[in-house]
Amino acid sequence: MNYFISDIHFSDEATMRLENRPFTSTEQFNKHIIKTFNKRMKNTDILYIVGDLLDCDARDCRSWERSIKYVRKINPEIILIIGNNEERIINNFFDGDFEKFRQMCIENGVKEVVKNAIVEFSGLKFFLTHEPKDHNPNFINLCGHLHRSRGTWYSFGLNVSCDLNNFMPYSEDDILFQLDEKSKYYNDDPNFKVL
Repeated sequence: MNYFISDIHFSDEATMRLENRPFTSTEQFNKHIIKTFNKRMKNTDILYIVGDLLDCDARDCRSWERSIKYVRKINPEIILIIGNNEERIINNFFDGDFEKFRQMCIENGVKEVVKNAIVEFSGLKFFLTHEPKDHNPNFINLCGHLHRSRGTWYSFGLNVSCDLNNFMPYSEDDILFQLDEKSKYYNDDPNFKVL
């Protein structure tokens, strides 16, 4: 089965504070993520991380080097969609060379690294991109980047940030449930139109 999540930001103190994540340390958060993921997913599953698996906010940020090692501890195969933090890593540590970054990720257990992806299930096509502004109007979009600030539902799709789902990946069934709820409430409620 396919699963989807974004904005994990392994080992990042700033994200812990900004998102008010209920953990006493990044180590506790990292262990929780690995344990939770492995309880929910098998090694035959695919986890699409829709950006910001890693964290890098400056040229001197090196936490991503230890954080990439967590991939081998997670059961499912991981496909990483590039987020703005991965872009900074590529620019600051790989001389802007996407392919060098991709190879490093694969060497550390990531199945594939892509800028965007199209996934199909239950007769629906989904476009995966990290930033909502890059959504594709021809698909249902799954994105992240804004964490909790704009909620789960967008007119063009869903936000799959880990901060919206108790740090759990969304399964295909979860995505279909959210789309059903969105169609019942968001699409016809004038209060949502302002978002």
